[in-house]
Amino acid sequence: MLALLIFLLASFGFAATSLDDDRLPSAVPTFQGQEGKFQRNTVVTEPLRLETTVDSTYTIGPGDYFEILTPKGFDVVQVSPEGNISIPSCGMVMVDKMKLSEAKDALKKLLSSKFDERYVEVQLVRTRKMAVSVLGAVQAPGRAAVEQQTRLNGVIALASGFMPMADKKAIKVIRNEGKDTLIVNYIDYENEGKSDANIMLENGDVVFVPYIQSDATISVETVAANVTVPYVEGRTLGEYLDKTPGAMDLKAKWVKVKKPSGEVDVYELTKARDLRLEPQSHIELWNKDPYIYVGGAVAAVGKALYTPGLHAIDYIGASGVTIITGSFRRVTRIRDGKCESIDPYKGEIQPGDYIEIPRSIYESVKDVTLFLASLLSVVATAIIISTY
Repeated sequence: MLALLIFLLASFGFAATSLDDDRLPSAVPTFQGQEGKFQRNTVVTEPLRLETTVDSTYTIGPGDYFEILTPKGFDVVQVSPEGNISIPSCGMVMVDKMKLSEAKDALKKLLSSKFDERYVEVQLVRTRKMAVSVLGAVQAPGRAAVEQQTRLNGVIALASGFMPMADKKAIKVIRNEGKDTLIVNYIDYENEGKSDANIMLENGDVVFVPYIQSDATISVETVAANVTVPYVEGRTLGEYLDKTPGAMDLKAKWVKVKKPSGEVDVYELTKARDLRLEPQSHIELWNKDPYIYVGGAVAAVGKALYTPGLHAIDYIGASGVTIITGSFRRVTRIRDGKCESIDPYKGEIQPGDYIEIPRSIYESVKDVTLFLASLLSVVATAIIISTY
């Protein structure tokens, strides 16, 4: 008896569910069949949603999707290649080239022939795709299908952003198969949020990001990479490093700045962030402490910690040279394999330099004398042995 009762209750519930035609379907239905009845769509199983905001001035075209809500439920319809929307039991309406607001009014008017217009809602839920290309100084150039009313910043993001050498002040947007070219100063959008510099793109647009001129750059060398970034007048060393990807992740202690004239200066990084650079300057970052190497007639041959502002004489004195053993008149510096004489009181010293102090004349004569004495002693010994 209990089993029979459960069977009857289950049968009643199934029948009630199948007869509930006015219930909102859980999946997206479509206009199919006779008498305009809503039937479940076996292809689209989730409601469509706009990926971008579209205003009322948007122009409708083939491929756009609308969601229609009536007392019978909701449906998704697409604008046909001919530019119209056909709804069974209601008719057909041409919406191609209409503004969004006009197309919604036209659809509501068509549906009012069967439904009370007060209970009808029409929404654009997906726009047709358009093809745009991004070329030049971007991380991932190429062609992409994007939503209508996509702005410049959207396609730049799809291209993974700008290259460090991108000239953002002169981005070209080429449209109408090359007949029209717009020049966009994207810096105005980045710095000031000007919408005019973040233009709306159109189907077929080609966005070209040029590279900045090579005579207005700053090169940054690290242990990981060598990066070239655009020169900006008034920008400090710290600002260049902050805008160079990965530069500040290295926790560098020292920085070498080589000017266009060839002059080189080395600074502790924490004390040089406010330094203003010239175009074509080269920046080199070091993680480890820099050293100077001292050799020749000194008591302590080896390396000494580099200190900005010191001259060769300072490193020589710290290494234990004396007037008797060494000569200050013939100090040489070896850099990049090139040996040259320098003034120890004025000579420019850079990290990695090798300073050599030759022996004094007295020491050199003494060495020659000792050598000759040793040689004569050997000769004399040989003569004596040969006579016996």
